[in-house]
Amino acid sequence: MGHGDRGDPGREAAGETAGGTAKLPSGRHRLSRDYVASNQRARILRAVTEVAGGRGYSQLTIDAIVGASAISKKTFYEHFRNKEEAFFAACESVASRMTAAFDDAAARRAEPDARLRAGLGALLEFLAAEPLGARMAVVEVLAAGPEAVARRDRVKRHFCATVVEHLLAMYPDFPEPELAAEVIVGGVHEVLYSRISRGEAHALPALRRGLVRMYAIPAPRPADH
Repeated sequence: MGHGDRGDPGREAAGETAGGTAKLPSGRHRLSRDYVASNQRARILRAVTEVAGGRGYSQLTIDAIVGASAISKKTFYEHFRNKEEAFFAACESVASRMTAAFDDAAARRAEPDARLRAGLGALLEFLAAEPLGARMAVVEVLAAGPEAVARRDRVKRHFCATVVEHLLAMYPDFPEPELAAEVIVGGVHEVLYSRISRGEAHALPALRRGLVRMYAIPAPRPADH
């Protein structure tokens, strides 16, 4: 921070952390209504991630969420109708940042195979850096019912579409690229699930080379058509 940078008084008054989810000061303050609402929502989502990712979806209750976020039940219901809606929002937050990490890393590479390697590496690094979010979005989501699983499947379809795009960029005549992408994404997902469920999210980045090698796609031969 430079000498002339006096900072954001709202953030200073809130004692905001890097994650933007510090507890708000009590009593009168200079924080805007929008800032307060954004802070409260972020704290709720962080609490959902901590509870569901740390203790399991079965332990996710309104009481657990408000306790972990240091807000009142009244404030919780101003943002979400129930714990399921809060869980979906927390999973969407993780999923959007996860896909952005993959897409942004891939976009910085020119060659299709390099894009896939870079994207996969960024994805593994993201999950390793956020083990509670990883467990919530990859493992505990299966315990949250059909709607949660459907949302998870939309994320998988995003990755499938990305793989199809890169396959066709490498091999325009690749046979059944959608099926190949489904196999690749499904296989990687199963590896992620097994490691994360065992509490080994921190070790995911070390799998990048092996996963790339296992799912390296050779050019199709005429007989493959």
